[in-house]
Amino acid sequence: MKKQIVIGGFSKEQREKELRKVKKKYLKRGYKFINYVDNGTLKSFAIFEVEDSIIKKEKATNLILLGIFFMALACIMYFKAS
Repeated sequence: MKKQIVIGGFSKEQREKELRKVKKKYLKRGYKFINYVDNGTLKSFAIFEVEDSIIKKEKATNLILLGIFFMALACIMYFKAS
């Protein structure tokens, strides 16, 4: 599956710096860099190839973190109301 990540920056140097940071971040996650398209300030994007199993793993992790957040929020509200 291909995934596009927006690369923002006003100048070309800023976009290139942001691209290096994004590539480093996503390569650690198991994504494979394919191409970079420079279309200007907020229209530039990097294209990555990613396996479906990695996307499922990321979604599951996000759901777990969201559940923990709501549990903590509920505990705080319960103890504050007491």
